[in-house]
Amino acid sequence: MSGEIITIIVSALSAAIAAPVGAWVGRKLERDKYRIELDRLRAEMKDKLAEVKSHELENVRKAADILMESIVPPLQREITNLRDDVQKLKTALDRIWGCRYIDRCPVKHELLFQPKGGGTEPDRGNGGGDSNRAHRKPERGKARDDPDGDDGGCDSYGD
Repeated sequence: MSGEIITIIVSALSAAIAAPVGAWVGRKLERDKYRIELDRLRAEMKDKLAEVKSHELENVRKAADILMESIVPPLQREITNLRDDVQKLKTALDRIWGCRYIDRCPVKHELLFQPKGGGTEPDRGNGGGDSNRAHRKPERGKARDDPDGDDGGCDSYGD
């Protein structure tokens, strides 16, 4: 009987020791398994983020290309046209002072009025002096670019 008791005691002790050791080993293996899966998921997430950033950069490049192809050239043409128009207007304004019809030129008077307060309506004056108008001294004599100097570029109709 003593052999049976020793066998029972040894099997009880080995069961008492094996259960916690087995649980510890099982948890260690599960933890390693979850750590490996977590690392795999982190790597996958980094790949997805890199892909998203790549698509975002591609979209920004496409938007910049669209901007450069469809918006910038028309604006550049418009700016060039506006510069040409302003240059023509400056040339015409410079030629006004040599015109023999300068005293009664309605175009000159219209162009020299300053608009009130940034509005579109020109300042027609309220009977006061010319304090708000640009003061320029007219050139007497030959107008610029006028070969004969007679009329300063105006024809007999006053234009």
